[in-house]
Amino acid sequence: MNKKFGYLIIFAIFMSLVSSGCNIKEDYGGSLKKIEENMDSAAQENAKKEDLEEKKVTQQIFNIVPYDINFTFSDEWEDITEGSPFDLQMKREDRYYCSIFGFKDIDLTDGTTPEDIFEWQKEDLFEKRDFVELVKEEPVWEDDYKKIYRELYSGEFDEGKNYYYCCLIDFKEPAENFAWILFSGIPSWIENDIDEIDQILMAAEDGSDSKYEGSREEFPEAEELSPEDL
Repeated sequence: MNKKFGYLIIFAIFMSLVSSGCNIKEDYGGSLKKIEENMDSAAQENAKKEDLEEKKVTQQIFNIVPYDINFTFSDEWEDITEGSPFDLQMKREDRYYCSIFGFKDIDLTDGTTPEDIFEWQKEDLFEKRDFVELVKEEPVWEDDYKKIYRELYSGEFDEGKNYYYCCLIDFKEPAENFAWILFSGIPSWIENDIDEIDQILMAAEDGSDSKYEGSREEFPEAEELSPEDL
């Protein structure tokens, strides 16, 4: 009987040790799980920071002197104005070009409007092109500061077909300036990037109160315009 009682005591001690070991294992497992959760949380925070950094785009802001008009381009664009007849000319990775003439209202003769300049510049351009066709004429877009006219044409030059996105930005009073803008290049690229091109037009500003002249700043990536804004 005493021998049996002794076995029971030994068994009870053994079970106590096993139970204690299980509790230690559970505590250790819980600690590991907490560490893993903290690591996952830190990884998620780092991923969010990286996403925000990726959304930042370095942009170039150019002020066209003496017309005081600011245009903003991403770093994918290269300034090739030197040696050109334009007040500002940009090239995007050999895909297409942006060519800009600036004007002041005082440059206009009596009875002449910015819309007249828009038409004359198109006539001069297409005199040197073949098989010119109007692809699309956009409605006039405007906000409190400017009106934007946009017409997309196709044409051939030196046996190559191009798209010509002819645009006019007319700033409202008290501003006294306007700009004629031409985006030209391979049709598929122009068509693919037309929304981004419109962003460049709509971001243009009367720069009378600020002088950028090719400065560089970082901005969050612009939100896409809805179809209702175009």
